[in-house]
Amino acid sequence: MLIPEATIQKIREEADLVQIIGEFVKLEKKGNNYLGLCPFHQDNNPSLTVSPTKKIYTCFSCGAKGNVFTFLQNFNNISFVEAVKYVGEKSGIAVNIATYYSKTQYYEKYYKILETATKFYEFFLKNSAEGKKALDYLHKRNLNDEIIKRFRIGLAPKENDLLYKSLLQEKHQPLDMIEAGVVRSYRDSYFDIFKNRIVFPLEDIDGHIVGFSGRLYTKIANEPKYVNTSENKIFKKGKLLYNFFRNINEIRLQDEIYVFEGFLDVIAAYRVGINNAVAIMGTALTEDQIQAISKATKNIIICYDGDTAGIEATKRAIRLLTGSGFNVRAVLMPEDLDPDDYLNRYGANKLKELLENSESGIEYLYKVAKIKLNYEDLVSVEAFKTEIFQYLKAFNSFVLTEKFLQKLSEDLQVSVDSLKADFGRIDYRPLPKTKTPRRLIKWESSETKFLKSEKELVRRSYQDKKFCLELYKDLDSHYVEFKNFCLLGKIYDYYQINDIINHDEFLKNLKEEEKKLLEDIINSKEAIYQDLPTAVLIKTVKQYEIIKKYEIEKEAIKENLNGENLKKFAELRKETLFHKE
Repeated sequence: MLIPEATIQKIREEADLVQIIGEFVKLEKKGNNYLGLCPFHQDNNPSLTVSPTKKIYTCFSCGAKGNVFTFLQNFNNISFVEAVKYVGEKSGIAVNIATYYSKTQYYEKYYKILETATKFYEFFLKNSAEGKKALDYLHKRNLNDEIIKRFRIGLAPKENDLLYKSLLQEKHQPLDMIEAGVVRSYRDSYFDIFKNRIVFPLEDIDGHIVGFSGRLYTKIANEPKYVNTSENKIFKKGKLLYNFFRNINEIRLQDEIYVFEGFLDVIAAYRVGINNAVAIMGTALTEDQIQAISKATKNIIICYDGDTAGIEATKRAIRLLTGSGFNVRAVLMPEDLDPDDYLNRYGANKLKELLENSESGIEYLYKVAKIKLNYEDLVSVEAFKTEIFQYLKAFNSFVLTEKFLQKLSEDLQVSVDSLKADFGRIDYRPLPKTKTPRRLIKWESSETKFLKSEKELVRRSYQDKKFCLELYKDLDSHYVEFKNFCLLGKIYDYYQINDIINHDEFLKNLKEEEKKLLEDIINSKEAIYQDLPTAVLIKTVKQYEIIKKYEIEKEAIKENLNGENLKKFAELRKETLFHKE
């Protein structure tokens, strides 16, 4: 079902463009219009003009322009219908987004489960005897009630199935609970994965709770200190930036972002008054995370743990981010500590001082390389020199090269000329490319027919509005690969307000990887798939979901194939085999 064009126009006409944009940008009245700093580029002099009569905004520096919907889409990175819903609510016009396309629609049942679980954990922390002990522990860790509320910290009870029963009362299905990563099954029983732990909700870039980290607050033999949600349909560590959604306006305002390893470090930064901070949850920076950050700022301060692993991760991040066009600074944490431990040991003033006195990326690299230097060992001296040469080659700056060759000359007590001679002879060795894990290669090769069927459906949708609108109803949010699903959604959004696609105009709404994906799909030479009937392609895409469901259920009940579980397993396997025919 489409949002009626009349409804879209009514919302656009009745929306207070100045008020809505003014929620994100400080505007000042100038004649009939309003001026402000453009949020879509680094703007020092107000270049964004908002016209309340024409209902449009224009930036005369970077060229950004559009209406109230496009502003919200670009600023908040949301879909067209989500923007319509937001503006409709502000204008007093209800739009039930559940009946329309949304990139989150398919995952809505998981988001609801995790939101319900979060509320359950929050309530149990504040209203139980176990919760009192956990609160005492948190208070001793200097996490006060305001911090507990802001970061939605909760407690999972000792009892195995209280969460399961609570979710069941809310009409959630056991299999969905398992897929959402909050419950496991064992011998016809269900238990809370995070039981007897203080629970920290983890949000994705769009602000949805997608998982948890559970920490022990009492000693339990043979139990790890932390238990985290395992990778699943919605919990992808490489796509998480803890606290990004909550802090994005502060990041834009400061035009700077602190990147930590763990969520407790972000909370530590908040405790000392730093709100433009995120955490990568212990993973290496990914392309998805870098792209999200780039929409908010190009200035990054890396503050990983002070141990060897943290230092090596910082070195990789500096090289990667500098090569991606960011201005990178870094903080070297002393004594192998992480920021949270440093705060608890030395206090708020010391941590804030440390974080606010970051150094440039090349200065950080020089400092940590020098730690290993033994002036009496010529092998050590040569290794130190070669490492610094590699960094200077990577930064590719005559000014930095001259400055640090001079610094190197002073530290090693050798002439600058001899260093320049050696520097001219050294070969630049780029970082090795990341290899695709073998298990992923194997899985991708087994998906070929599903992916090609899905891409053919996207290709046909791009060429035909009627086909696209009908396909959306038929697919009912089934997909093989999420990036294809998102691209189809953007095509659908475009057809909501246009009869045909203007290719150049449409490309402006896509990220670089989406543009490449679209070009690959449009130029596909898969004649076999282009000749297949639409019904066959749709059936193939839906078949993929059945097979994945079978694999998840098999994993969940593999430890006990008796009674009801055996029957359910057999039925699901039969259904899967039928769909494979």
